[in-house]
Amino acid sequence: MELRHLKTFLAVARTLNFTRAAEQVHLAQSSVTEQIQALETDLGVALFDRSRRKLSLTEAGKRLHDYAGDLLSLAEEARASVTEAAGVTAGTLSVGALETLGVSRLPPLLAAFRQAHPATELQLKVAGSEALRSGVKSGTLDVCFAFGEPVPVPGVEYEVIGREPLVVIAPPRHRLAGRAAVTPGDLADEAFLVTEPGCVYRQMFDAAFPGRPEGAPHRPRLAGEFGSIAAIVRLVESGLGCAIVPALVAADAREPLTVLAWAGEAASVPVVMSWRARRTQPAVLREFLAASRASPGIVTTAGDRLRHAALSP
Repeated sequence: MELRHLKTFLAVARTLNFTRAAEQVHLAQSSVTEQIQALETDLGVALFDRSRRKLSLTEAGKRLHDYAGDLLSLAEEARASVTEAAGVTAGTLSVGALETLGVSRLPPLLAAFRQAHPATELQLKVAGSEALRSGVKSGTLDVCFAFGEPVPVPGVEYEVIGREPLVVIAPPRHRLAGRAAVTPGDLADEAFLVTEPGCVYRQMFDAAFPGRPEGAPHRPRLAGEFGSIAAIVRLVESGLGCAIVPALVAADAREPLTVLAWAGEAASVPVVMSWRARRTQPAVLREFLAASRASPGIVTTAGDRLRHAALSP
């Protein structure tokens, strides 16, 4: 079995879609198909059931999935141990992040790290919170950055490295413009734009207005649900309504917005760094974690740093 084939296998197993898997591993779809076929030929079994409209793992595929992540991780540990013995910080580092963090906070950190460690190849992948956690757990991502309270995942370590303040964004020349801060009572009659349930940005809205059913006092009206925080910012700029977002989202707005400090509950959101627990942590990952903790662009607000040991599977 070739390690590159196992990496591609995990991408297909995770997405159950050859096209999306090809995007994740940066290969043409035909190459992904060829690698899966080569792996199946090598093992002498079918790993995926292609007889139905939706791709699925065969029983043999499920068995391989149980080992593939560990095999890749062990190979990386071996490579890290060898290069570390030679006094070289090298290798490929795959970093995942929510889009807002990937665009606003990570570029200076990645550039500085690459300059300090020129033998390192960096990859940045943007995804949602669930996909990031899954990527770290499976080993396709070495480390990821996301908002929200840490979600314990077996075999994954995490650390709260900062807190990002929340703000309310409103259309230009909004009636509340000029206010230093706002509370739920100030927004009772406002239309709010939110992301879909389960999204971390929707969780920020729900935490800001906890335990109040739609239409209750001090609960904003929902003007609609949207699948992109960038789209919400554009819609706020266009006057459709307000939104509660991390401050860095407002800082990246193209047009002037009314930006109001949030003085209600859950006034900030944790910035969480997560990585896979390993017996021997690769030197490149160890150096990157240290650089991330010291980066003023990531650690945006002073706060307690909570370190959690890996959970046993």
